[in-house]
Amino acid sequence: MNNKVQSLYIHIPFCTHLCDYCDFPKLQYFRNFAEKYIESLIKEIESYKIKNLKTIYIGGGTPTALDDDLFEKLLLYLAKYIKTVKEYTIEANPESLTNSKLLIAKKYAVNRISIGVETTNNKILKTINRQHTFEDVKTAIINARNNGFDNLNVDLIIGLPHVNKAQFKEDLNNLVTLGIEHISCYSLTVHPNTVFGIKGIEEPTDSFARDLYDYAESFLKEKGFVHYEISNWAKSGRESLHNLTYWKDEQYYGVGLGAAGYINGIRYKNTRNLDKYLSGNYIDEKEIVDKKDDRTYFIMLNLRTIYGIDLAEFKEKFDENLLLTKHDEISALVKDKLLVHDRENDRIYPTYEGMMVLDQIIMQLIEE
Repeated sequence: MNNKVQSLYIHIPFCTHLCDYCDFPKLQYFRNFAEKYIESLIKEIESYKIKNLKTIYIGGGTPTALDDDLFEKLLLYLAKYIKTVKEYTIEANPESLTNSKLLIAKKYAVNRISIGVETTNNKILKTINRQHTFEDVKTAIINARNNGFDNLNVDLIIGLPHVNKAQFKEDLNNLVTLGIEHISCYSLTVHPNTVFGIKGIEEPTDSFARDLYDYAESFLKEKGFVHYEISNWAKSGRESLHNLTYWKDEQYYGVGLGAAGYINGIRYKNTRNLDKYLSGNYIDEKEIVDKKDDRTYFIMLNLRTIYGIDLAEFKEKFDENLLLTKHDEISALVKDKLLVHDRENDRIYPTYEGMMVLDQIIMQLIEE
């Protein structure tokens, strides 16, 4: 359909259990639904007439909740795209990342695994209805290594109930000791339709979340990680190519229940209704992105990373010299050490301090 679109996100909504904090499109795993879902998913992918892909990301939900044969059926179908793919990620929970799943993933050229850890404290894991232990995490990582995977991400949640700073420090140390290449730290968001929302669990205060981010920044930097995006740290060369597609305001296919995509100037969201999805009514919402909207997205997304805004690219895309139109704002932000103006590479990018107050920076640059 469009040779410019080189990334594919695939959503697998099934979970063997439902975590108390999760608001992603998800369903309890039942094989009969999963079989129909994979069939519908393949039809949706076919509808896009995809040519060459650079990244594939299978997220969820829990992709590894699928039975082995259904997991293989999906990966076998996707095999026709892998020739040009540089990064191929699957998300997994530690307890469902079995040796058989790893063998299938390796067979079909998956080369990156993202593991939902959230915390390494077994008691806290139980209280949030996670089904794994830290021992399961260690086993999953060892098994992944033994199967030849050398690019592993782990997710942590900042602000979970009962996780104080001491526990967060322990979590980071435990995971870094396991030799992972990438770590994502997301601040807890409480949604009204989740168990956390119903129980009235509160989100972390800004000052507490900031304190933990500050610690993560210094600790992970010391351990050789680069803080390349607000919530993401990676060893050099291990940044997520797929997620950089989003943050560079590039186009991507999104398929599956509740997935979002961006193709030919249209941002869309798929239905979260399984019956609609299985009947082929995939897309639920569309947003036509005009030049003004795209300018906002471009600024908002690119400034999430240490690569920031390429000023020459911005001028070519929007026919605007941002240094001129926002001269006073950029000068003040640089003076306050929230932005850096890299003259040699003709770009502006946020400092760590700038990342922590990014909304303020974005508002100044998008206002006309």
